[in-house]
Amino acid sequence: MSHLTIAQQGLDAVEAKRWNEAVGKLSTAIKVSTNPAWLLARSKALVKVGLFEPALDDASLAWLKAHERNQRPLMRDAHYRRAVAYFRMGKLADADCCCVYAMRLIKGSPAVEDEDPKTKWTDEHGLWTATLEEAMEESRTDDFNRLGSSAGKGSPRVHGAPMPPPEGPEWRLASALRMQALRTMGTLPEDDPRRKVTASQVPVRTLLKKLGVDDGTQAGTQTIPKETPPLRLQDFQNNSAIYLSIFSKGVDKEKLKVKFLSSAIHLDAVVYPNGEEKDFRLELWDGIVPTASKYVVTPNKIELTLAKRTPGKWPQIRKEEDTGKANMPQPFEVKKPSSHAANGESSSTATKETPSSTEPVPPESSKPTSSGLAYPSSSRTGPKDWDKIGADEPDDEERDVNFFFKKLYKNATPEQQRAMAKSFTESSGTSLSTDWEDVKGRKVATVPPEGVEEKKWE
Repeated sequence: MSHLTIAQQGLDAVEAKRWNEAVGKLSTAIKVSTNPAWLLARSKALVKVGLFEPALDDASLAWLKAHERNQRPLMRDAHYRRAVAYFRMGKLADADCCCVYAMRLIKGSPAVEDEDPKTKWTDEHGLWTATLEEAMEESRTDDFNRLGSSAGKGSPRVHGAPMPPPEGPEWRLASALRMQALRTMGTLPEDDPRRKVTASQVPVRTLLKKLGVDDGTQAGTQTIPKETPPLRLQDFQNNSAIYLSIFSKGVDKEKLKVKFLSSAIHLDAVVYPNGEEKDFRLELWDGIVPTASKYVVTPNKIELTLAKRTPGKWPQIRKEEDTGKANMPQPFEVKKPSSHAANGESSSTATKETPSSTEPVPPESSKPTSSGLAYPSSSRTGPKDWDKIGADEPDDEERDVNFFFKKLYKNATPEQQRAMAKSFTESSGTSLSTDWEDVKGRKVATVPPEGVEEKKWE
């Protein structure tokens, strides 16, 4: 049985609250691939079975893996899961600190800030100084919580008022956990060890260090690495090709060298978000035809067309990483999982807490998102699961594109739908905009693809 199938069964078990089964299934899949979504799901299940330290370790590794892949939603979820594990361990200051990290990520702060935000609330003795009153005031007055961070011109609006962004509930969830931690901490003596903060913005996997496994981080350190931030990628595919955008501003098209290999691409050199110029290499999920592949350089990105060697859908564009830890001993024991008949070979993000007598988390909506790559891979709502779509839809490019745009239109606001209809109609199907403020006062011009000439029919 594929590890993807086993992982999906584990995710289904989390959804059904079969916690021991979920831990067993996900542990099997994680031996093959340290997918951050699977780690987050197992972290949740481990909390439910009372294994808080392994749950914390899973959440920490999930953050590191999500950071490698530039998956901000998963980094945010990892901080939240760290907070839950810390709370259940009684480390209240660390729980509140990780809630702060999650809330700042939701509001658009860098994943690794120049100065760790915890310094604002940490005194000279390492004790946490944040108070319940501050958290309550923030929840009551913060514009992101009340109106949303995307309240500027051109943002979706209803009756003239800005719509809150989709991350609003996530922010409020972390805020609610903050208040629970701070309320409990307010009853403790001032020198109580539970007031001491040890968490850092870049997690340290303490449990693996205890087992003698070196994962490249230094236990006990609070140093923030100055690694090069990853490039943002976006891809779309059909049966014959992968269309990949690498977002890199200011690339010199005359100097850029692109090598299409049998199962990889190599670019020399591209500009990273911090301005550093160096090579970029991507190991691909499957083989390509180098002679039939091509690229175009624009001011903001490099667009590549990768011709597939074997027709068909890829579950993701990036080759699975070999972590070298497939046979690593697991830091916990689980009961033998019960059988589960769920099918499918796609992965999805772990769902968060639902209220229970033992879990210190308020209710929230459960919206699983996919961890597979699709179009667009940087979507806030999560990428599409192409394996599942392929099972339901005819296996041809035109139906896949139609399916995507129908779903995009269905989930848009009335104002966005109006903009989409106007831009698509006036441009003869060559342009699509969701910004009504941009298109309402002009006629959207037809922009034919390169090599195609516009012709008006009489």
